[in-house]
Amino acid sequence: MIPTPSSDSTEQAVSIAPVRRDAPGSVKEFNCVIAAATPESGSADRTDADTAALQAEVNNWAVRNATRDSAPPVVYVAPTKASIAEALEAGVTEYLPWELLAQSPTTVLKRAITATEVQPTPDYRTIYDNVSEPLTLHDPQTGELIHANRRLCELLKYDRAELISMQVGDYTASIDGYDQAAAMEVITSATESGTVGPIEWPLETADGEHVWVEATLTTVTIDGQKLVLSTATDVTDRRRQRRQFREISTHIDEVVYLARADLSEVLFINEAYADLFDQSVERLYDDPMAVLDAVHSDDREAYCSDLISMSEHIREEESGPYTFSHRLCVDGETRWVEVRGYPSRGPGGAVDRIVGVIRDVTDARRREREYEQIFNGVTTAIAVHDPDTGELVDVNDSYVKLFGYDYDTILQQGINDLSVPEEGYTDERARRLITDVGETEEDEIVEWRIETAEGDHPLIEANLTVATVGGQRRVLSLMRDITEQKRREREYEQIFNGVNDAIAIFDPQTVSFVSVNDSYHEHVGCDDLERIREFGIEGLSATEDGYTADRGKELIRTVARSGEPKIIEWKLAPPGEEQSWIEVTLATAEIGGEQRVLSIQRDITERKRREREFEQIFNGVTDVIGIYDPQTAELFDVNDTMCELLGYDRDTIVEMDPEEVTATGLGFDADMIGEIVRDVAESGDPVKDITWALRTANGEVVWLEVNATLTEIGGEQRVVTIARDVTGRRDREERVQVLNRVLRHNVRNDMDAVLGYTAAIEETAEDETVQGYAENVHDIANSLLELSGKARAASQMLQDNDRPENRRVGTVLESIVSDLRDSHDEATIQLYSAEAPTPADTAVFRLVLSELVENAVEHGGDSPEVEIETTQSTASDETRITVRDDEPGIPDRVLTPFRANTESPFQHNHGIGLWLVNWGVRQLGGGIEFERPADGGTAVHLSLPNVLR
Repeated sequence: MIPTPSSDSTEQAVSIAPVRRDAPGSVKEFNCVIAAATPESGSADRTDADTAALQAEVNNWAVRNATRDSAPPVVYVAPTKASIAEALEAGVTEYLPWELLAQSPTTVLKRAITATEVQPTPDYRTIYDNVSEPLTLHDPQTGELIHANRRLCELLKYDRAELISMQVGDYTASIDGYDQAAAMEVITSATESGTVGPIEWPLETADGEHVWVEATLTTVTIDGQKLVLSTATDVTDRRRQRRQFREISTHIDEVVYLARADLSEVLFINEAYADLFDQSVERLYDDPMAVLDAVHSDDREAYCSDLISMSEHIREEESGPYTFSHRLCVDGETRWVEVRGYPSRGPGGAVDRIVGVIRDVTDARRREREYEQIFNGVTTAIAVHDPDTGELVDVNDSYVKLFGYDYDTILQQGINDLSVPEEGYTDERARRLITDVGETEEDEIVEWRIETAEGDHPLIEANLTVATVGGQRRVLSLMRDITEQKRREREYEQIFNGVNDAIAIFDPQTVSFVSVNDSYHEHVGCDDLERIREFGIEGLSATEDGYTADRGKELIRTVARSGEPKIIEWKLAPPGEEQSWIEVTLATAEIGGEQRVLSIQRDITERKRREREFEQIFNGVTDVIGIYDPQTAELFDVNDTMCELLGYDRDTIVEMDPEEVTATGLGFDADMIGEIVRDVAESGDPVKDITWALRTANGEVVWLEVNATLTEIGGEQRVVTIARDVTGRRDREERVQVLNRVLRHNVRNDMDAVLGYTAAIEETAEDETVQGYAENVHDIANSLLELSGKARAASQMLQDNDRPENRRVGTVLESIVSDLRDSHDEATIQLYSAEAPTPADTAVFRLVLSELVENAVEHGGDSPEVEIETTQSTASDETRITVRDDEPGIPDRVLTPFRANTESPFQHNHGIGLWLVNWGVRQLGGGIEFERPADGGTAVHLSLPNVLR
């Protein structure tokens, strides 16, 4: 209350005193009354319903006093827009929002003083023009805008005259469901029911901006006229925030909720609630206590108690968040949830809502239990320290076992009694290490010498790190006994420098040399590690050939990132040393607790030389060579000879489908190549003399005789095919076959006819000269028939026989000699030393020996003598067979072509017999020599192997 001022000075003394609301007469002595109903008017234990009742009571009191003739001016301070309708009707001097009282009490007092000095006849336009919220008055029948206050004009950026001339639909935003007709429905509803709202309504400003307001419509009677008063609040920001809140909450897994402070109503909850509680959000909206259905039956009473406690805590003056945990039972599964609530203050600063989250903490609680199990279950000794003092506050079972003391003794003794201070491992040093880690939060790894209950002094490695344990910040010391590791490191050094392979160790971060072994020093010709570091990869490599530092470093980084080993070839060029090739295996390893990349190097200079030689041979031979994968039968490589033969380059041949180069039109199947390769790979046995036909780039067919074998190339198993081009040989064989057929059939048939005719001439001719000619023709025809027979025998002998009859030469000799004696009774044929172990193709050997004896008989005169002798050669594992005749022997003109091993136009044999002998001996794998002894005649020496070839 403001007493009557003692002067007109603006610095009037103002006193404020409460007045009993049930004694309105007691205000007569005051010049002005401030009727205030703020959230602070209620106590912390009041509910929202209690606060609303209090505000209604203050509102009624202000109305009653404003209507009294003797009452002083009433300045009404209220938090709700609906209450202003009655105040305006009653004629309160001024309306002020309670936010102004909360923010600037002095301003409210000054407005009250002004009300005592100036008391014009109350006019509703003056009153509600000063209201800070948008207000409008409407005709309840037509909806016509009777008046709009200054705040609405400012909000919509129209002047009052322009705004009053508009329909509600004219300044309503163009959003479905909001137009003039909808506005009339709301005004009509307010006229019929007395009050409508609050409702949200979209407005459009003069410059096209959309503004959302929350309006409450109430019927009022002003100057005897019934009107509809709309009291609005700009909620544009609140809608945006609410939209953002909803959008965010729908994309997170935790349950997010908004409720009234007394938990009487859930205003919002996201869909995560349905997943966690197995209950629809709609049900919770209808009944906030429906949540208890999902709460474990044993926890429901405690859950309700915690909800009440949270509501009371949240509404306290200086309240903060409130958290509690309980169990749910959903579909027979028990889960733990943590409920957390935060106070949400309204425009006046009072807590009117609770916003919070509900999290599934089942896994977290499980991890807490697991932490205890792990803490005492791991083999690593763990000590927990206070980060500020370094004091030992907890240890695990492995720590107890490591030191050999019980738990309490360890905590009592402290660090100093558990260390070896005489070697520098003191309590002061340990505490300094722990507190430094606590301050910097940077992990520290140290080696520490401890003393056990048994008096042993093992060396341990302690990893100091900051962690939160039981909600408190601690420094953990993770210890492991490295006594054995140190011993192994010493052994490692011995092995590291004892192996033949050169080894370099690189830091994967800096890609610099960490260490090298003795073999590496020797290989690069430098025994100073610092010099090697100065050289770096670039100074030790053949950079001009592409082996650069950048390339080497990228290889090391790649292996470090992937963890996968890599094998490469590298060319070294150390200063003052010859260039050399090395095979490098790059692999990651942990050395001394640090991740490193090992470079294990092997000198392959000699292998590279052999590979170059292999390439020269591979591409220099006239044979056609292909290299295949033994598993997939994929063609890897071909030599230059194949490229030249087929008319394609190497890459084309390798990438081509075998079907494209196989002469399929001649019945060859490309798939058979793969079958042969896989058969050789599986069995390991080579395959020989496979006839194959290919088609070249220009369409010609080439014939090949192919051998396939399994071998190792470059350290890998491969199937190699080596083929000879036999196209020319096949052409010759074809021509020989044709000529042989003509010789065998045509000549023989014609000669048979000639013999018949000459026999007839001999019998019928009376002239002796004619008879002589006929005899000569008869002899020539017989010779030609004999020649044809030998040609036929040669053809049969030269044809491949898969199943020849092989018998000992000695046995065959006796049979042959017996037959020859019967057919040549004019000759004397002697056989000496017939025992010969040499096996031979019976048919070929019979032909060869028969031809030699017949030649000897033919050239041995009227009573030829022929000797056959066999001897053994132990030096060459051969059997020597000699056939001799007496005078005059085989003429030189017949033997000359065989000594030259070929015929020429000027040196040729008139017969085919000795050619049969020559070919037969070769087929038997032997050799033949002709000799003219001094005593006359001819000696033919055959040498046959004692083992079949």
